[in-house]
Amino acid sequence: MKNRFTELYLCSLAILTMGVFETIFNYTKVNTTEGFYFGIIKLFVGTISLVFAITYHIKCKKNRKQLERELSKEYDERDDLIDGKASHFTMSTLMIMIFLMMFLSRWISIPTDMALFIIIIFCMITQGLAKKYYSHFL
Repeated sequence: MKNRFTELYLCSLAILTMGVFETIFNYTKVNTTEGFYFGIIKLFVGTISLVFAITYHIKCKKNRKQLERELSKEYDERDDLIDGKASHFTMSTLMIMIFLMMFLSRWISIPTDMALFIIIIFCMITQGLAKKYYSHFL
């Protein structure tokens, strides 16, 4: 996390210093104004990226404090139990579904894409229903 912010700061400061040097060294030359304009553009981009880095750093720091507050709440073992039971039920139904598809594929031609799609949809449905069932009865 900290490395990303230091990289953002260093990159924006590098662009700013490049813009300052181009502006200073190309301003003294009378004939070329292109370098001067590129220096101004680099200064502008460096300033915008520095402001972005600062606001992003402040925003992430605030979100980190909020996340720590939420994680410090009391751990509920009931949720863990519900997830475990729902996963066990889903795994059992997944095995039954795979054996059924293997049995049916001897007589019916089932494309691999369709079979995997059906398995994924079936698992999502059974996982949701199992969580609702166990949370209702536990």
